[in-house]
Amino acid sequence: MKKITMFFASVIMSGLTACGGGGGAGGDSDPTPTPGDSDKNPAANVSCAASERTVQWEALLAGNATYLSEYQLFSNSCDPTSGPSDRGLAYDLSVPLFTDYATKYRFVFIPENTKAAYSSGADTTLEDGRILYADDGVIDFPIGTVIVKTFSLPSDTSDRGFDKENMVETRLLIHRATGWKALPYVWNAAKTDAQLDFNGDSQQTSIMHGSEQLNFTYNVPDPQKCQRCHQVEGKTKPIGPKARYLNMDYTYADGTTKNQLTQWVDKGLLEEASLPGVVEAVPVFNDSTVLGEIEDLEKVAKGWLDINCAHCHNPAGDASNTNMHVEYTRSYTSDKSGHGVCEDPVSGAGSGFAYIIVPGDADSSLLTYRLGTRNAGELMPPLGRDLVHTEGHALVSRWINSLNPSDGTCGQQQP
Repeated sequence: MKKITMFFASVIMSGLTACGGGGGAGGDSDPTPTPGDSDKNPAANVSCAASERTVQWEALLAGNATYLSEYQLFSNSCDPTSGPSDRGLAYDLSVPLFTDYATKYRFVFIPENTKAAYSSGADTTLEDGRILYADDGVIDFPIGTVIVKTFSLPSDTSDRGFDKENMVETRLLIHRATGWKALPYVWNAAKTDAQLDFNGDSQQTSIMHGSEQLNFTYNVPDPQKCQRCHQVEGKTKPIGPKARYLNMDYTYADGTTKNQLTQWVDKGLLEEASLPGVVEAVPVFNDSTVLGEIEDLEKVAKGWLDINCAHCHNPAGDASNTNMHVEYTRSYTSDKSGHGVCEDPVSGAGSGFAYIIVPGDADSSLLTYRLGTRNAGELMPPLGRDLVHTEGHALVSRWINSLNPSDGTCGQQQP
């Protein structure tokens, strides 16, 4: 087997990627289902006891099922955090996308007799005078693939687990012949099933984080918002499962610990021959990471910006017209201005900050201000969060403060 450069870490299945559904009647249209009772939802009468189930691949490709249980993705239809059905596998990312401190349970399902493949972005070309955005290490998933992410809110972020959390939503990202389809399913109060909701949802809630009680509004996005974040070159694509974020050890339900890319190959989900000799690994960063113990601050900060910001802030994303592109593969050394160093902001200038990044001065940088505010119209990312990711904000601030002020000429800096 090809050598995979592993980044070893103890991984707890906590922060797990972003949106996507199919099934039932109605083809690929987007009608909003009418909320029904258990008589209208046969699955609601089915016991939650675990049993062997077969993924309904045809239903996933044919249309949008009203209820998540219709796809039979998990052995226990009431628990989408464990027990995936055939051709399903749990996974995690070395750097998670922040969503109001929600626990995220991630799974990938790949149809029988098909495999995903590593895709290199090395052949980036020019198109209409622009640099064509092609990320490196993207996983090319076959048609029929389903990426599943369940969002669950803990009462206390220091004490997580399925039985201690409020399960809110499960998002599916389905690769159909027409492209990737993003569908959000919202769990009912009894947590017996989740129903497709094209209108989005919001819930007032609170959690304990450290010694602080955080009150906020948790928002379930509608598919249009999902597509806004997932859109690259006008097409919907997955954000999180790239080789560099999968290249780490993971402890599976049976207790075995294994490199995730190796596990994907061994389970017949990933084409081994597609992997390069060495796969880059982004260092693990989570809410328990001690900033002072980080060995490569730039790598870790770039990883956080890539997974949380670069799906929009790239040459082909929703924020392509801004003066900040922060893909992990973009070299800071050779393209400081591309990262926003001493660059005028296209949006957010009304906040009173003259530059996106002032090297050596996080307090004068618009980037750290927008990551640290909850003000509507100013907060970044603009979707997917109401709370400030305190740990991520501290990481980016520390990185900016570590930059050499001579990296750019910012003129009159803000106080």
